[in-house]
Amino acid sequence: MKNFVAEDIMSRDLTAMMEDDRLLDAIHVLYSHSLSGLPVIDEDWRLVGYLSESDILRPTIPTYLEILAQSSFLGNEENILFQRFGAMKDSQVRDIMHKEPVFVSPQTNIMTVADLMLRKQIKRLPVVDSSKLVGVIERGAFCEFLMEGGSKGA
Repeated sequence: MKNFVAEDIMSRDLTAMMEDDRLLDAIHVLYSHSLSGLPVIDEDWRLVGYLSESDILRPTIPTYLEILAQSSFLGNEENILFQRFGAMKDSQVRDIMHKEPVFVSPQTNIMTVADLMLRKQIKRLPVVDSSKLVGVIERGAFCEFLMEGGSKGA
């Protein structure tokens, strides 16, 4: 049986953002392509970060202490969420992206890929060769690959 590697299950769809793109543009790309995250690249296609839905939501959510500091515990938390999002939508992707993205090489064994995706709770894992983005492994596609017994990569 063939030893499967990341290259066998990765998608070559290189939908990505540049680090100086506007956050609002990145959000449009995420949702127009039904993605949960995007690799962030420089002009030479080198992976420099990763932007996930969580990265976008996290700064908009009030902290526990901020809610306690309000005069009413059941006040306008939703207003805070919308205000914070409104304030950050013109920010650049680099302002909230993961600056040390998790990635694998095309020759990484799929057991390592599976372990990494589960341990780090990664839905989309960039594949990088010689510092350049060459693909992405999506958790759903990985599951499909396993259900088909690896026949897509053979």
